[in-house]
Amino acid sequence: MDQNRINQGRKKRIKILFFIFTFIFLLLTARLVWIQIINNEEYYNKALKQRMQELKVNPDRGKIFDINGKELAVSITSKTVVGLPKQVKNPSQTAGKLAAILSTEYKTLVDRLSRDAYAVFLERKVSDHKVNEIDELNLEGVTFIDESKRIYPKDKLASQVLGFVGVDANGLEGVELSYDRQLQGSEGRILTERGASGKMIPESVIDYIPEKNGNNIYLTINEAIQHSSERELALAAEKYNAEGGSVIIMEPDTGSIISMANYPTYNPNNFSDYKQKSWRNRAITDNYEPGSTFKIITTASAIEEGVVNQNDVFFDSGQVKVEKEFIECWDEDGHGTELFSDVVQNSCNPGFVQVGMRMGKENFYEYIDAFGFSKKTNIELPGEATGLIPNYDKIGDIELATISFGRGISVTPIQLITAVSAIANDGVLMKPKIVDKITNQKGNIVKNVTPTDIRKVVSSETANKTLNLLENVVSSGTGTNAFIDGYRIGGKTGTAQDYNKRIYDSSFIGLFPVNNPRFVVLVVLYGIDGQTYYASQTAAPLFKKIASDLIRYYKIPSQETPQESDQLETVKLSDYSGNEKHRIQEELKGNGLNYKIIGEGEKILSQIPKAGAEVYKNSTVFLFTEQDEIMTINHKIMTPDFIGMERKTAEQLAEKIGLNLKFQGQTGEVIGQDVDPGIRVDIKETVILKLKG
Repeated sequence: MDQNRINQGRKKRIKILFFIFTFIFLLLTARLVWIQIINNEEYYNKALKQRMQELKVNPDRGKIFDINGKELAVSITSKTVVGLPKQVKNPSQTAGKLAAILSTEYKTLVDRLSRDAYAVFLERKVSDHKVNEIDELNLEGVTFIDESKRIYPKDKLASQVLGFVGVDANGLEGVELSYDRQLQGSEGRILTERGASGKMIPESVIDYIPEKNGNNIYLTINEAIQHSSERELALAAEKYNAEGGSVIIMEPDTGSIISMANYPTYNPNNFSDYKQKSWRNRAITDNYEPGSTFKIITTASAIEEGVVNQNDVFFDSGQVKVEKEFIECWDEDGHGTELFSDVVQNSCNPGFVQVGMRMGKENFYEYIDAFGFSKKTNIELPGEATGLIPNYDKIGDIELATISFGRGISVTPIQLITAVSAIANDGVLMKPKIVDKITNQKGNIVKNVTPTDIRKVVSSETANKTLNLLENVVSSGTGTNAFIDGYRIGGKTGTAQDYNKRIYDSSFIGLFPVNNPRFVVLVVLYGIDGQTYYASQTAAPLFKKIASDLIRYYKIPSQETPQESDQLETVKLSDYSGNEKHRIQEELKGNGLNYKIIGEGEKILSQIPKAGAEVYKNSTVFLFTEQDEIMTINHKIMTPDFIGMERKTAEQLAEKIGLNLKFQGQTGEVIGQDVDPGIRVDIKETVILKLKG
């Protein structure tokens, strides 16, 4: 009985063991099926990774050249200090010796040399001098590897344009950033097999994907002109105590940037030694108030719109009232009677206020937009600003008046020079470009960056008229310090005071030769803190030096200045009231007159100047076809200072500007007037003048 129980117990244990072994066998079988059949690819890859080693092959970063192929940015091989922790016997001692040579801190070195890793970076891309010093120490567990290092052989030249790269060769500023993908290329790969000891098996390359070296970038920048611009800008900034400055030189027909200089500058070879604001390319990132340089845009827009022409008569008494504000001329005594050509030449604010008001905010705003001031130029550099244009709904008469002479609006230097270059390019706005072409490292062209025209802003006729007016500014007006004997140069000065401090931004934008502009040059001096701050005294001479260098470098021949006519031809106006507008257009054209029809009516109801007035050829006649006051609101007339004029002189002036007069007395000079000078009156109003006799 006892034996039977023992046998049954044995059988039971055998069965349990059988089931256990059977379960384990099935479990192992299932696991093998999972590994070998169902998920075999994953485990195959894991096994492959254990015996395969992938080595990355870094590509060569492309070079950056100037337009003539001179190297501005290149890459060289540099040594990186590497630690092998498992071979370092005393991390503290080794770190102490290295800390005396490297810029990495002692604690950081100790931490890295104590890590459980095969290799660690101690300091990347060190100088040859440091490599020699470390070599002499013969430290166990410290070695070097080769890495690519970016070098800028011209040091500070064009630094804000070029930018720089980080320690991992990624572009961080300038062209290095905006064209990073083109310059970087792509990594290669070598896949090799290694044995159980971890060593590479000879002739065991499994796969090789070659690296693709980066492309080369050829800029439109001319190294010689860039150097000249930076030199002259630095000298001017120091001379006039300016906190900074920018210079841009553009070819108006292509939009190519020949030079883009900023002051102060920095050295991209050791960019970390400079404050970040030094890296900024102020020529594209900073807004400033353009002042009177913006009058170029007002002039071209108004001529194109037909509301002004070169021989229109204005009167400047020294100020003009708009709403409740008096806007003064820089000449407190005013310029008196002047043609529009004189208004431009004298940079007369009250005259430009009249022109801006004639335009009206809707039309003026459209031209501001068309010239590109409400948007980026999309030059291929990082950080471009858009400028600050007042919201359309918030523009009243006073805002319109101040914008007309460049106050209350902020632009970037690249926006302004691009807009003015459109006038120098027969009215066609071009996209600015900083890159001429892209090549691979064999020299084959990958891409030619062709000029891009954006839109036609003004007609060729308007552009030529504007250029001729700008030539007068340099030959006889506020820009005479930019004049170069033997060369036809046009330009405009601009001086703007900081709203919060007594410092000034002064600028000059010039172009030459006027008859066929080859270059447009903008110079800006920011934050002048001194007694000499007017653009005519600071920016204009700076332009002259840069323009003189351009003339010498490009061997630009001198030009003959056209002879000016001493006598202005006059035309006596007929009474056009009651005539159908289409019938008198040919008569006006035939008499050499510009005309502007106001309103949608078919018949002329009134005109400025008045019938019988003797006006100059190349002046404007306004023809009104509706009586609605809205039609004439933009054409209010600024009252001249008649005091001291003889009756005949006062009558002739009033006829030319379209002002109604009534006299008290018969003869003698004017001794009083019922409307003060500078007050704008409706075209229907009458000003009463009191005569002496």
